[in-house]
Amino acid sequence: MTVTSRREIWDHPFGHALLKIERANKHITDIEQRLTSAADSHGVSLHVDIKTGEQSLYYLWTDRPLRSDVALMVGDAIHNLHCALDIAWVESLRAHGFGTAHAKFPVYPEKSRTELENTLTKTRKIPETSPLFDLVMNRVKTYQGGDADILALHQLDIDDKHHLLIPMLTVVGVNGAEVEYEDGSVDRIAVVLTSNIPWHRKLRAHAKIKNHGKPTFRVTFGNGDLRDVEVLPTLRRFSAKAGRIVRMLQRMQ
Repeated sequence: MTVTSRREIWDHPFGHALLKIERANKHITDIEQRLTSAADSHGVSLHVDIKTGEQSLYYLWTDRPLRSDVALMVGDAIHNLHCALDIAWVESLRAHGFGTAHAKFPVYPEKSRTELENTLTKTRKIPETSPLFDLVMNRVKTYQGGDADILALHQLDIDDKHHLLIPMLTVVGVNGAEVEYEDGSVDRIAVVLTSNIPWHRKLRAHAKIKNHGKPTFRVTFGNGDLRDVEVLPTLRRFSAKAGRIVRMLQRMQ
């Protein structure tokens, strides 16, 4: 079945899973937009010492709510992707005639392959001949040492239920800053930041800002196995993978 409108998505058996992925992608886009529209996204500013008249260029990160805003959107994106897998799995169980009570997409980072096989066949009553068994065991591999992205998505969703997933958000530089002097000469300023915020640089006299530039943010996970891994490309990868799994389950109907 080809889904071509929101009403068709809503009416389709896998529509709720697709809507969850759509919502997750919206959160990912919102993170990008929030970074772009940060209150200090104007870049560098000009400071004049009122006593000496000395001019300097400076950058100061002032948008303190940015980190918490991003943290909430990251958690929402992860939760929606995890929900999409659960919803699609329940729909598949129903379509194949298996029980759906307390069902969720079977991800077990702590279990070996053999232990997960036993869970599926003995506890969930899904035989090895079922395409659902094959998908979990051989294609997605949701056991210990299996698909790292799906295992991480699962663990992050659990973590977010108990504490806020606070990312490490840093400003790594300001691109495109330019200063023009009275004689018409222009300095293109490369602002590279480590931990030195606020950043300062003395200027020659009679300077004015021609281009404030734009700060470049780096957002990484703050702890766990994904510590220091960049958030946005990871979320996009999670979304693409969750979407592929939902489509695989859909094709099995």
